[in-house]
Amino acid sequence: MALFYTPQKSAKKRPHFQALTADIVDLDYQGLGVAKIQGKTWFIDNALPSETVQFRVTEDKRQYGFGVTQNILRASAVRQTPKCRFFGQCGGCQSQHIPPNMQREAKRQALFQRLQKLQNGIEFMPMISGEPWQYRRRVRLSMLFNEKTRRLETGFRRKGSSQIVAIDRCEVIEPALNNLLPDLTALFVRFDQPKSLGHAELVAADNGVAVLLRVTKNLTESDRTLLLDFADQRRLNLFVQDNQAIRLLHGEPPYYEIQGLRLQFDIRDFIQVNADLNRQMVATALDWLALKETDRVLDLFCGMGNFTLPLSRLVKSAVGIEGVSAMVEKAAKNAEQNHCENVEFYQTDLDSPFADKPWAKRPFDKILLDPPRSGAAFALSALIGLQAEKILYVSCNPATLVRDAENLLQAGYRLKRVAMIDMFPHTGHLESISLFEK
Repeated sequence: MALFYTPQKSAKKRPHFQALTADIVDLDYQGLGVAKIQGKTWFIDNALPSETVQFRVTEDKRQYGFGVTQNILRASAVRQTPKCRFFGQCGGCQSQHIPPNMQREAKRQALFQRLQKLQNGIEFMPMISGEPWQYRRRVRLSMLFNEKTRRLETGFRRKGSSQIVAIDRCEVIEPALNNLLPDLTALFVRFDQPKSLGHAELVAADNGVAVLLRVTKNLTESDRTLLLDFADQRRLNLFVQDNQAIRLLHGEPPYYEIQGLRLQFDIRDFIQVNADLNRQMVATALDWLALKETDRVLDLFCGMGNFTLPLSRLVKSAVGIEGVSAMVEKAAKNAEQNHCENVEFYQTDLDSPFADKPWAKRPFDKILLDPPRSGAAFALSALIGLQAEKILYVSCNPATLVRDAENLLQAGYRLKRVAMIDMFPHTGHLESISLFEK
């Protein structure tokens, strides 16, 4: 049962102490139990099909509402014990009580059933999946000096709150990051100026772990020495940010490898957090596009070349378009360092018409786009005008994918094949890849 909804800014709220009882009849793709009470649909956190739960209302709208389970009156036989001891406190991984196969099936059904309403004869391909644990290569640690206890708190934000849950292990981050957490926390409490610590970002790059420490004032010599000694002992690539400037204090810039290419990135740049699934996704894109040596390919929302550079090695020419200038510069630098001489990158705001841009006047055989959650609505009209024979759409939001797919179908394209990508196990995020043909 595919259920899509868009939260509104204004909502009628019941008193937080009010509790209702419901029989759960379905599971939506975000891992919420679905119930019907007097014809109204409720989406309930921590509830599974066949369960009877008592839940607290958190949002009450005219046609549907949201709630969180307080008591499980009848439990499902498939409910599993969450692996993480911080489940229900930390703001992430809200689906650990759901078996991985059940999570995946709920997402697959939500995606496929909705797309089937648009067109018959879609080839639904096997899910692209990997390990459901220890898959994230990036994590952000929040830090707050508690004035009452006079202690530094380090961890993740509490669910629905700005408070911090102190953690020493996370079940979904890569082992290299997990091994660092306790020692990093112990290091920070030794600082002379713990109040100046804002947050820390950790990335497991292919050349070692990179750490960015955000501080609100300059480090004291003592704190700087502590930090550099720690980075040297643990062989970290260390960055410090103060007043918006990021400086490399130890090591080298991070990079990751994809399709035999080395892509360097800045510590705060967007990269796919699941390295294994990113490799599978790029390989699938290259395969589905059936690239030829004579092809001219356009990559929209290209970032630093995650797709553009691998595909450039298989075609006559490739053009990557990105809205952020710094990312365009990075993509061009990565092309140069990897000797990709048939690729060009341009900065263009893809939320505005771009048909008048010089690069958009060129002929393209195939197009790849990987837009943000808001989709590619503003880019579609100009994109359709390019009349490419194939369009490969990578989506992180099923609702905007469906909206954009409708426009492509109306323009004469046909949805050839689709696969769900289990990029973010134990969360409500749904990634997918779709191929449209003229």
